[in-house]
Amino acid sequence: MYRFFICYLLLQFLFASTSLTVQNFTDSLQQKNYKELVQQFFEIRKTDSTKAKKIAEYYLERAKHNRDTLKIAKGLDLFSFISNYEEQQKYLDSIILITKNKQDKEYPALAYFAKAQLFLYEKRNIKKTIDNLNKARKHAILNKNIDLVYRVDYHIATIKSEHLNDKEKALVIFKKCEKYYSNETEYTHKFRYLYTLHIIAETYLGLKRYDSTTYYNTLGYKKASISTDSNVVSMKSYFILCEGINQYVKKKYQTAIDSINKALPTMIEFEDKAKTIDSYYYLGKSYNDLGNREKAISYFKKTDSILETLKSTPQYAHIKTYEYLKNYYKSINDLQNQNKYLNKLNTVLDKYLNDQIFISKKVKEDYDIPLLKKEQGVLIEKLNKSNRTYISSILILIILLLSSGGLLYYQYRKKRLYRLRFEKLMEEHTAVSEPLRMDKKTETVAANKTIQVPEKHVTHILSKLDEFEKELKYLTLGISAQSIANDIDTNVKYLSRVINYYKNKTFTTYLNELRIAHAVKELKTNSTLRKFTIKAIANEMGYNSAETFSNAFYKQIKIKPSYFIRELRKNEDNKQVTK
Repeated sequence: MYRFFICYLLLQFLFASTSLTVQNFTDSLQQKNYKELVQQFFEIRKTDSTKAKKIAEYYLERAKHNRDTLKIAKGLDLFSFISNYEEQQKYLDSIILITKNKQDKEYPALAYFAKAQLFLYEKRNIKKTIDNLNKARKHAILNKNIDLVYRVDYHIATIKSEHLNDKEKALVIFKKCEKYYSNETEYTHKFRYLYTLHIIAETYLGLKRYDSTTYYNTLGYKKASISTDSNVVSMKSYFILCEGINQYVKKKYQTAIDSINKALPTMIEFEDKAKTIDSYYYLGKSYNDLGNREKAISYFKKTDSILETLKSTPQYAHIKTYEYLKNYYKSINDLQNQNKYLNKLNTVLDKYLNDQIFISKKVKEDYDIPLLKKEQGVLIEKLNKSNRTYISSILILIILLLSSGGLLYYQYRKKRLYRLRFEKLMEEHTAVSEPLRMDKKTETVAANKTIQVPEKHVTHILSKLDEFEKELKYLTLGISAQSIANDIDTNVKYLSRVINYYKNKTFTTYLNELRIAHAVKELKTNSTLRKFTIKAIANEMGYNSAETFSNAFYKQIKIKPSYFIRELRKNEDNKQVTK
């Protein structure tokens, strides 16, 4: 009984102490003006959400008591900072509603701006982001809030650069922001100046102007280094990371790894998911290109683990993570994980394809969506196949027995036809694709009207394709229309149109014909090449797999390369016997 009494007294004391502390804190708020309340709110918002809510409640209550519409708007704004996505939208909509007829420097412009940020970072809804940014800019200009105008412009430029692929126009806006923030002395402007230098460096990186990227990374690093503020100094890591990615695209993989590892701890400390994803992703790519596949996969898995925590759709550049992981598990015949990452890839691509503002066109250019869907269907079928194995085996056996006679006859006919085609091929000269060129200017002009490519681009592309054929660049592994377009400083559309017009064939057909014609010629004359495996020969001819090479060879020559090589060896053996 005595112990119970002591415990009761202790609990009473604790509750009384807590209640007194809360009351003292509430009383202290009464001594502060609006500006001091806002300052205290932001100082403790991340460390003590309960007290932050108390401040917001008291601020709003006082504003309502004084019937001050703009202060009520500020109180609602404070609540938006400590609320979830849905509640934030409600608070911001309320601010817009009560201030649309009673505006000041901050509202409703700031509410529209905050809504734009929500749509951009939480939902990646570009259309609604742009709509709200335009409204924020309109009201900021109307109420002469120049600082907010530049913040809006910064976000508009970010969307142009990262989502609409209009980096040149974005760069113009970013440089205006850079000039504005460099002349300002406010504390927040120091950060915004460095962030602007950083995004300019990233934009130059996207434009493949790597020296300019290095220039702005160096400038930003120096500006951050000379500051006495530790928060400003920590910005150095952003420039180190950007330069690390810059070194990766320059194929300086070890330098890239060193820089990214140096920046990564800061990104983790700042809980900057986007930059942490960048760090892991480019570490993975660097190790992959260095041939350290296992280490690369470990970083791609880390990238995926953070992508899973995002509330919005990942950036387009990062979804290649799923490709790397899918292909890795395919190579080790892990159907379960292969299907897992293929499903993730298809799910994200579906979201991008439904986006009418940007990226859907790029998705269609970069990915063969029907082929990915088909691959996923095949995988699911394999995973479910165990339930139907017995029945399938019986059916297959019956079919084999019924068709064995016909198959034997088919093989006989096929061998005879192959032999005739082989003999005809040995009598003919190897058909090499004619160079793409147009000598008459008048014909070029007429062609331009048909293919809708400017004359100077046609001439340039034809010249570069002529070099491409003479220098046997078509034998390069992994070459694509995009990579050729990049190499010759044009775009995929122009390249495809020129090839379609002057060769009357697609880019893929054009590339395959060059490669297969070269393969036939080399196999006829080069006895060493005939000793290679089909996969090795495929690699020599620029193909990633034996299957792709064999299919292309058959499509053009109408016999399989294995048969062609076997018959060439027989001919060679017969000649030696005759001698």
